[in-house]
Amino acid sequence: MARTTRRLAAGSGFAVDDLLILERTPAWSSPEAVPDLRLVFVRRGTFRVRSPGWEGLVDPLVAYVRPSGVEQRIAHRPDTEDACTVISLDGPPAADVLPAAPSTGPLATSPAVDLAHRTLLARARHGADEFELADRVLTLADGLLAHREHPRGGSPAHRRLADAARERLTADPAGPTFGVLAAELGVSRPHLSRVFRAVTGTSLTAFRTRVRVRAALDAIDSGQANLAHLAAELGFADHAHLTRTLRAELGSPPSRVRAVLRGGDHPRSSPPGGSRAV
Repeated sequence: MARTTRRLAAGSGFAVDDLLILERTPAWSSPEAVPDLRLVFVRRGTFRVRSPGWEGLVDPLVAYVRPSGVEQRIAHRPDTEDACTVISLDGPPAADVLPAAPSTGPLATSPAVDLAHRTLLARARHGADEFELADRVLTLADGLLAHREHPRGGSPAHRRLADAARERLTADPAGPTFGVLAAELGVSRPHLSRVFRAVTGTSLTAFRTRVRVRAALDAIDSGQANLAHLAAELGFADHAHLTRTLRAELGSPPSRVRAVLRGGDHPRSSPPGGSRAV
């Protein structure tokens, strides 16, 4: 495994790290416990997490909690780089967040939460002071944990089918078509649609749109300036379609999103909400 951790920010009771992992085998990692409470936001890729009380797939639409002292195992897809943001909390910050932190399962991130997460990264890269970064960390944690529902249901077979669809759509946001996806998974389109909605609480189309928006955020955050090229790469009809979708999902056009992710625009706001347990 090639694992790279880059410290982006740290202060009293918190740290923000950029974690990149490139695994060569699909095997589960050895059990590992951490000394502090951690919130892990998936920015790119999909992988499985096994922790006491739950095991499941995580993708760029979710975050998950790593309680201190609790062992977890991870299984990554071979030869595919996964990227995460790891927020570590210790002392009073962890004590404040811990009562609201779930003990099982990942948490879906709303577009507002994900934009707040990306803005935190941008401000950390641009040298924001500890006061602002600590405020953003705790506001982000509050937004992630504030709106939760019960974990997803469905039989093991249905969860495996939904997970396979999530992996496929995350790996290639521009495709495949609905018919090709169902054929690849060996089921009918109506069955796939019903199972996916029952397991995840959302439609395949809504999931694909959110994956595309997260991929667009990742590309813009990495410096992509050609939005027409980005729109084609992610399966949008054209530049205008990308702009409309980003505005609908994030409440801002790409130009505003780019300004925020460049760290030059950092408005304060109420805690981002809208997360949903999956």
